Amino acid sequence: MSVTKNFVLFTAFGGLFTLAALPIGLHGLAFLFWNGLLLGLLVLDIILTPSSKSLDVRRADDDTLYFKAENDVMFFVQNHSQHTLFIQGRDELNRHFIVFKGIISHRIYPKTEQAFKYTTHPTKRGSFYFGKITLRWHGILGLCVKHASYFRPIEFKVYPNIKDLSKFRLMVQKNRLLPIGDKNIRHYGLGAEFESLRTYVEGDDYRKINWQASARENRLIVNQYQIERNQPVYILLDIGRPMSYSVNGFKKLDYAINAALILSDIVNQQGDKAGLLVYDSEVRTHIAPGQGAGHRNQMMEALYHVADNRGTADYEGAFRTLCEKQKRRSLVFIFTDFEILEEAQDLIAHMAILKRRHLPVVVFMRNEGLDALAEQPVYKEYDRVLRDTAKEFQSERKDIFLTLTGMGIPNVESTAENFATAAVNRYMQLRK
Repeated sequence: MSVTKNFVLFTAFGGLFTLAALPIGLHGLAFLFWNGLLLGLLVLDIILTPSSKSLDVRRADDDTLYFKAENDVMFFVQNHSQHTLFIQGRDELNRHFIVFKGIISHRIYPKTEQAFKYTTHPTKRGSFYFGKITLRWHGILGLCVKHASYFRPIEFKVYPNIKDLSKFRLMVQKNRLLPIGDKNIRHYGLGAEFESLRTYVEGDDYRKINWQASARENRLIVNQYQIERNQPVYILLDIGRPMSYSVNGFKKLDYAINAALILSDIVNQQGDKAGLLVYDSEVRTHIAPGQGAGHRNQMMEALYHVADNRGTADYEGAFRTLCEKQKRRSLVFIFTDFEILEEAQDLIAHMAILKRRHLPVVVFMRNEGLDALAEQPVYKEYDRVLRDTAKEFQSERKDIFLTLTGMGIPNVESTAENFATAAVNRYMQLRK
């Protein structure tokens, strides 16, 4: 318990009252009278003001929050007393949560319940424990303030931010994600089923010519295919050392996990099945290709607490595991990056394992720090060395991309912010 500003002001006024009585020699009596009256009123206020037992606190049932997004958290306070109370409430703070307006105030009438809502911005995925809720309320006479803590434990699960999934779905439906005017993309296709024969027209792929039918008809005939539905689309998520670095205040892995969930949702929306394999120096998680709300929840549960580490990715082990578990030809998106050339060369060296059975697509996250170093102005010789080294590494990165392209493996490099868009774009392009 504490006292209010009103009590402090009344105490100060009592000092003035005592000074005023000094000329007539009654200052001692004035001091005793005023302070006795004020102390009596304070005791009366403490007695009249409802205790902590007159209040009850409960949390909202929702324990789901989203990373890198504004989330509303609610708890409820019920006033069982006969008095209207002005109550301030505050939840337990956590260093991984940015809280806007952490102290909430409400006037709660007798026998009613009031919702207390605040907004938080989680800066980390995973599970977080919140314990007590603290309340403070003013006395009936406005002289005292009572405090109480209510232990209401809850485990908040901070999931990757998928609040913009509907935006991606709409954009795919309107074909707005695909680059306008990009006519030179080679479409490898997820798989195709024969549909019918038709006459060859200029621009058709010569590999689709049906030579037997052309000989019979004495004109060029091509096979017409339709995209095979329910095709498996795997996402291989590297959680090793290169994905542990931060970009714009968040780790690369966070952007990659968000992209994985968005891509898997778009894959399902297009009638295909999405699978997941998480790996670093060993395979950590495997989810077989599937569809539906239950499968999406399984993906969310698998990814919300995934943490990066400083290990080196074992591409060979991950690729062999996938080939053992997935016999049917699949489109495989590899979300990764590299900080040293040996890591990229290791990826290339083992790509043949995957390419024999599946169609791999590598999505790299651009090294924006490297780009900044390569473009920085030169003031000293040290700056020149840094810039030249960065440019040399940029050139080597481009060589890696060209090597993959030469092997017939689609690849794309994207900024962290556009990582999900780049992955969905490439999926839609390859699916044509």
